[in-house]
Amino acid sequence: MDMIPKDELSQVVFIHDYLQLVFQDVCFTLLTPPTLISGGDMYRPGESGFCDKLVSLISAKATAVQCGANDDLSITFSNGAKVSVSTSDPRATGPEAWHFGGAGLLGFIAMTR
Repeated sequence: MDMIPKDELSQVVFIHDYLQLVFQDVCFTLLTPPTLISGGDMYRPGESGFCDKLVSLISAKATAVQCGANDDLSITFSNGAKVSVSTSDPRATGPEAWHFGGAGLLGFIAMTR
């Protein structure tokens, strides 16, 4: 399944202990805390600058989406920023690490270990 959204990031939705990256008709729901690398700096949820840096990606295009052998997720944006989720992250709180879906898609769910 091709998971590179055709549209730019249009919304970042923070919901209690997870977040969504919305690209018009498709969405990545990140249930495990992601890591954001931007401008050579690393940001994690709860750290200063994380929310602002993530929201600053609105209108950026995802240029690459990789799903590794362990179902780890990496989304690279046109400005070089990268959002990553590890299915083996010890901060994971549920059985699911992330989900991809949208209008007319069956979707994809990665389980934590």
